[in-house]
Amino acid sequence: MEKSIQKLLDKLGKKGFDTEKKVNAIDMQVAFDNGLADELGGILALQKAIKSHSTYAFIMGGTDPKPEKKEVRRNADDDRTAKAGVFTETHENAGY
Repeated sequence: MEKSIQKLLDKLGKKGFDTEKKVNAIDMQVAFDNGLADELGGILALQKAIKSHSTYAFIMGGTDPKPEKKEVRRNADDDRTAKAGVFTETHENAGY
């Protein structure tokens, strides 16, 4: 665990922000009122991690690899539908 994250968590705990719900309730005014204005960047990062359900990764400084995007192959049925002349049309009222 990074020392900066540990310090942030220690400060939040000492100020009474000891649950995810309490941490998510911190806004700029609350941070300022509780002497946490210098930690605002870390608080925002922690709030983002809580909302994305990646709190453990935030604490440990880890990340999951992003899945690779694969090309979508067209199915043979797609070609047959287009060749069969299956189309959709829209009709509009002519000013009525």
